Order: sequence, then C-alpha cells, then structure tokens
Amino acid sequence: MWIIKIGGSLETSPRLPELLALLADLGRSKVVIVPGGGRFAERVREQQRVTGMDDKTAHHLAIRAMEQYGALLCGMERRLYPVADVAEINGASGEATVPVWFPAKVLETQADIPVSWQVTSDSLALWFAGKINAAGLILVKSAPSATNDMSALAATGYLDTYFPQMMEKTSVNTITCIGIDEHEVLRKYMTDRTRKDNEA
Repeated sequence: MWIIKIGGSLETSPRLPELLALLADLGRSKVVIVPGGGRFAERVREQQRVTGMDDKTAHHLAIRAMEQYGALLCGMERRLYPVADVAEINGASGEATVPVWFPAKVLETQADIPVSWQVTSDSLALWFAGKINAAGLILVKSAPSATNDMSALAATGYLDTYFPQMMEKTSVNTITCIGIDEHEVLRKYMTDRTRKDNEA
C-alpha cells in the first residue's frame, strides 16, 4: 500500500485528471490518496487573520478543508471513494478502487500532533503512512523537488516545517517528492518498488 499525497495547489492543473486516472488504474489495495488543503485551507488562514480564531480551531477547520478537497477529487474521478478510518480502506465496491482519506475522524483523538500551521497535510500524510505501515509516501507537488533531502525541503517551504520531526516519529523509510508532470516517474517508481518488495 502506497500513500499518495496530492497537493491542494494542483486543483486547477490540467494534468490533475490524468494523475487521478493513473492512480485509479493502479487499482485496489495499492494506493491511498491523502488530499491537501489548497484554497480551502487558505480560506481558513484568511479567516483566522480576520477573526483572530485560536490555532486549535483553525487546525480543525484546516483538516476539514482537506476533506473538501478530497470530495472534489472523488467528484473528478468516479473510481475514487472517501474513507474516514483505516478499517474502511478495503471496503470498495463497484467501480471504486482507490480510497481518499478524510482525516477529521481519526485526527480528532490524536493529542500528539501539534495544532498549528507548522503541521499541514504533508506531515499528516506521513503520519498516516506510518499508521497503516505503508510501503512508502509520494508527495505530488506543483513543481519537482530540487533534492530528496526532506529537511532541506522543509527549510525552504517546499514541505511544512514539522515534516522532519514527523519523520522521526514514524517508520516510513521510502519518501519522495515529485512534480505534477512526472506521471511516468510515479508509475515507474511504484512499479519498481513493488517488484523489489515482492522479491525480497
């Protein structure tokens, strides 16, 4: 099982439908999508500036923003379906093949995750990958990464600032970042890694 985090900034990318179709083609029991927050989370940031709401409330609303983007992704590709808990991941039926994680139900009881803007969907995707013992985490961004050094990427803002600390708390060994245009890299990466795991 692979966790694929799809950045919220990709909402308007003309290549997003192609990416979703590729992930759906990879099929049942191979992929779980974690949605970013995108413009839905940005709206929460704006409202916090205007209203002065506390970080706990903003964090809760930002997690709900991930679910809004997740609903949008499910609406774009009929083979995606929402899941709120680990137990629902293999509950697909009919055309549904790839679950999209709606995190609010699981995260509301996780006191060990800081409630601040330092923790975004990047770190939450990594946390979830560790929770389900995923084979790896691939973060799909609007642009390719200049390095695979996660600490360096967090320092530049490519990933959230909490990401290196979340790495220390999880046992996910395979983490990579790719750009939205690197579909074939995604396919090859997952195929090669899956084959190596099966041969091990």
